[in-house]
Amino acid sequence: MTNSIRLLICGSGSSAHALAGVISVKPSVEVRLLTLAPEKAQRWRKLLHEDSLRVVVRNADGDEDFLRSTPFMVTSDPEQAARGCDFVILAAPAFQHWKYLSAVEPYIEDGCVIVGLPGQNGFEFEVMKILGDRINNCIVVNFESLPWVCRIIEFGRTVKICGTKNKLVGASHGDMARARVANPLASLQYLLGEPPSLTISGHLLGITLRSPSACSHPPIMYGRWKDWDGEALDQPPLFYQGIDEATAELLDKISAEVVEMSKRIMAEYPRVDLSQVIPMYDWDMSCYGEYIQDKTNLMTALRTNSSYEGITHPMIRTEDGKYAPDFNHRFLTEDVPFGLVVIRSIAEIANVPTPCIDTVLTWCQEKMGKEYLVGSRLIGKDLARTRCAQRYGFTTMSEILGYEALEAVS
Repeated sequence: MTNSIRLLICGSGSSAHALAGVISVKPSVEVRLLTLAPEKAQRWRKLLHEDSLRVVVRNADGDEDFLRSTPFMVTSDPEQAARGCDFVILAAPAFQHWKYLSAVEPYIEDGCVIVGLPGQNGFEFEVMKILGDRINNCIVVNFESLPWVCRIIEFGRTVKICGTKNKLVGASHGDMARARVANPLASLQYLLGEPPSLTISGHLLGITLRSPSACSHPPIMYGRWKDWDGEALDQPPLFYQGIDEATAELLDKISAEVVEMSKRIMAEYPRVDLSQVIPMYDWDMSCYGEYIQDKTNLMTALRTNSSYEGITHPMIRTEDGKYAPDFNHRFLTEDVPFGLVVIRSIAEIANVPTPCIDTVLTWCQEKMGKEYLVGSRLIGKDLARTRCAQRYGFTTMSEILGYEALEAVS
């Protein structure tokens, strides 16, 4: 890349750390990072003044590489962060997207590419609501997930990339030719490096339905804890690598419900491409094939994926030093209202039955103390704090799909 790229990362968690570290070392790139917590921004600036951010990268063979960031801006000032940026990357949890987008919206310029990495389900609904008609002057891109499995080792100092996906699938809205940078996809590929190989195709709804987090985290929590007797455990159980056959079967069934949903929508609206929506097993093979030792089925793939090594269920330490499940973790608090509920809202509008999703959603909302699904309808009192399609006024598939739907099959 010869032209300079000005890029904003919104967030301060593991993904924001990894993105800042990886992207800042690219030549001709100015990286800015926005956290809306002034004390956190001040702390991070102080740490960067003392030393650069260290990124530990674990390879598929188990070896580790290291890189150190070059200087990048950390600020809590939205105008300083967003003014003149070519890319705005949302790398914060989905429940924070509204406040970040609202904060930077006045300073987003025509041709800016707004990227959800991942945007999570319904990301485009949120962006469209905040930008209004200005969305036609920008490009919106949503990717299915992060490029990596990563975690902070020490805030502002060290982040570890535990595994890198082989490919990353996204979709976009808007005219790429009007972007501030030539060929935004090639620019994103340059910024993130390869792997993962980036692909942008199809309708944004396909990324909302494809969502690996929404379709795996809540069901795995359900599978492990639905029959829990309340007795604390001596050790936190493994999350992915500890799933049993029944949970893997449930994941397969939920995946099948979502794939069927996409097929039904495409059958009614042939001009809409939702081909990104694939079975969960195929997704795992596509993203993590080289990390998986036993590819027999979904259960063995999850159990033997080295990228998931050591990842445990979210737990709370009890007074006696044991462990109880944490039902206030993002695997429920984010992946249900900003994930599974959104998918279920699309199913309701598309008139597609989802008995397995309903089973998991009913259990999750009880553990969270929320009400989304009442009987077979999404009419619960807590829907206003989700990204379900109905919250944004969508009541038909044509409204969700927009101009690309054109005419439904009669």
